Amino acid sequence: MAAVLMGWGPHRFEVGRAAFEELRRRVHARWEKHAIIGRRPAGQYLGPGEEIVSLRGTIYPVDQGGGVELLIAALLADCRAGATHILLSESGDIAGPHRLEAAQTVESFHLPDGTPQKLVYDLDFAVHDDGFGQIWSLWP
Repeated sequence: MAAVLMGWGPHRFEVGRAAFEELRRRVHARWEKHAIIGRRPAGQYLGPGEEIVSLRGTIYPVDQGGGVELLIAALLADCRAGATHILLSESGDIAGPHRLEAAQTVESFHLPDGTPQKLVYDLDFAVHDDGFGQIWSLWP
């Protein structure tokens, strides 16, 4: 059994199959600026902003016996459907509900039957915060 680096719901990024080469994390804070005469604008912290986890990887489907492209197709389908799943890294430092906001694939070095020998993917997951039904969360 291959070592799982990260999972998003039913999808697994495993060493030797769909391992990612790069994991990027962007965290934002929300600040509102208020104009003050004769001074720089003052900032008021409004809370956490977007948190994006980006994965980039390369898959060689022919070398892996095929079937890996089905994982990518399933990820693209979940992105189109607006699915939300738990994103969990093996180390446990990324956890919780995330949505796949953007997915990009680049296929190259095609065989005569059209099968790519190389598939590069870029995935952007965003933390999904539904407000947990709190009265101050925005509708819906």
